[in-house]
Amino acid sequence: MKLNAKLSMLFFLLTVIPVCVVGYLSFQNGRMTIRENVVDHLQSINLHKKAEFERWVRDNARVLELLAGMPFFRQKFPHLLAARSESGPDRVAAHATILDHLKPTVDGGLFWELFIIRADDGRVMLSTDENQEGKFLDDQPYFIEGRHGTFIQNVYYAMSIQKPAMTISTPLVNAENETIAVLAGRLDLSELSGIMEKHSELGQSMDTYLVNKFNFYVTEPRFGRGYALAKSIHTQGVTAALARKKGVGYYRDYRGVPVIGAYQWMPEWELCLITEVDQKDAYAPVLSFRKTVLSIALAISLVAAGFGWISAYTVTTPLRRLVEATEEVGSGRLDAAMDTGGRGEVADLARSFTKMIERLATTLVSRDALLAEVEERKNAEALREQALEELKRSNEELQQFAYVASHDLQEPLRMVSSYTQLLANRYEDKLDDKAKKFIRYAVDGALRMQQLIQDLLSFSRVTTHGDGITTVDSRSAVDNAMTNLQAAIAETGAEISCDPLPVVSADAAQLVQLFQNLIKNAIKFRDEVVPHIRIWAEKDGHAWQFNVADNGIGIEEQYKERIFVIFQRLHTRSEYPGTGIGLAICKRIVERHGGRIWFSSIPGNGTVFHFTLKAAPENG
Repeated sequence: MKLNAKLSMLFFLLTVIPVCVVGYLSFQNGRMTIRENVVDHLQSINLHKKAEFERWVRDNARVLELLAGMPFFRQKFPHLLAARSESGPDRVAAHATILDHLKPTVDGGLFWELFIIRADDGRVMLSTDENQEGKFLDDQPYFIEGRHGTFIQNVYYAMSIQKPAMTISTPLVNAENETIAVLAGRLDLSELSGIMEKHSELGQSMDTYLVNKFNFYVTEPRFGRGYALAKSIHTQGVTAALARKKGVGYYRDYRGVPVIGAYQWMPEWELCLITEVDQKDAYAPVLSFRKTVLSIALAISLVAAGFGWISAYTVTTPLRRLVEATEEVGSGRLDAAMDTGGRGEVADLARSFTKMIERLATTLVSRDALLAEVEERKNAEALREQALEELKRSNEELQQFAYVASHDLQEPLRMVSSYTQLLANRYEDKLDDKAKKFIRYAVDGALRMQQLIQDLLSFSRVTTHGDGITTVDSRSAVDNAMTNLQAAIAETGAEISCDPLPVVSADAAQLVQLFQNLIKNAIKFRDEVVPHIRIWAEKDGHAWQFNVADNGIGIEEQYKERIFVIFQRLHTRSEYPGTGIGLAICKRIVERHGGRIWFSSIPGNGTVFHFTLKAAPENG
């Protein structure tokens, strides 16, 4: 393979491999982040839909109670009930008067039927659906329980009306609080389907529906009609919910489409609540990002390959001319001088070669001069050979580097993890203590490398995965940080005091991480004493200066810049564990918020870390 092709391939590999690795890691991280966000969103929708469902039922029950408590039903209804028991015009008038007080509620769309059941025998004496009048409902739960108080019967299939129903009942009492009848109403379940169909911004495929304990739909799903109590469903999400479980799954829905579904069982209503979104819809942003990364990687690789070809051409062309001129001189032509132009070792070699030929031509009349020129020519030839050797060695080193970068440097972590686990699993009973110790060293090295990678990702996410800047109570951030460190605080007996702290403009999660890292360092870097930590803040113009003081080992002034550099440590791991990235993350968080961080310390007498954050804007 010629040098042009080799350099082009080298530049191509050195660009496409890092871009692909970074793109793959970004894709996986984005996919995981989106999955977590979708899961949280689906679960929050379930909570919201459950609350809406319960509020809808309670509101309708309250309407029925208010209707039953109207003065008409407490004062006039008993007399109309007596008149209705008689025959003649009074019966008809009483029937019409009672219906006039029930129909507005039905016309309002809350109930599609209201009816009154006599308390003594359970007979429907009056209904907005005249086909139901005269029927005996003394065995129905809403009649039996409705005589004693408001009762809500869960969704069932009403044989009398051949429809799914949900009935609410409440007693009708006279002035002496005696139950004389039961007022019952059948809810319009199409309104319940409408509540479930209200979707969020997560995607066009969002679907929320209810399923009863017999696997039948209670509300209409988004992509089907006429399903309510007419069709059954047996998806993984419904099966899990009927098993009294609550969670999230990845399965195929009733259409056979892969979805992410959140499910839960509502025991008080004997219903499953299911919220699903198509996986294709949920992962659309990260799939688009993958295409963009691949396009960018291809473009960068082509540019790099072209640059490598041009670079190779600028090197090989002068060398080819130099070789041709050398062959001419070797054949006896001393006028074959050349100049490649430009700068660099090859151009210098060509100019030296030309000068050598010119001097050789002018010394043909003198043997001594000729010998001297021949010697110069030998020196020039040696210089040429040296340049060619250096170029060859450089090319080999570049090839070796490409191989290491593309293969060897990516293998150690996987190889260490795989083979040490294989040794430990297969030969544990055959290894002596020394071998087991070596295996532990290897595993520890792999874990440290993994921790370094994770810390580096955490460091990079400060600016790329931060939340928005909002108004944050810094005392709440300190409390959250102390909660996260409660094990270390309890173990060391650390005493932490905190003055009243202000409200600032910050990323809430990163502010917790900032305090957590500083408190953790204060607990870690100490002698055999109980850690004493104090936190306070001072107003500094339009900002607040926070101070975190401890009684630890202190820091030398000469390390004031080094301690904030990533992976810089002042102590060995055996003295104090860690990777040396905590303060670097602190600095990055503070700088992201437009502040600065520094420290003051007396070695042996503790350290005070100071940092500034913008004050929250005043209201009004």
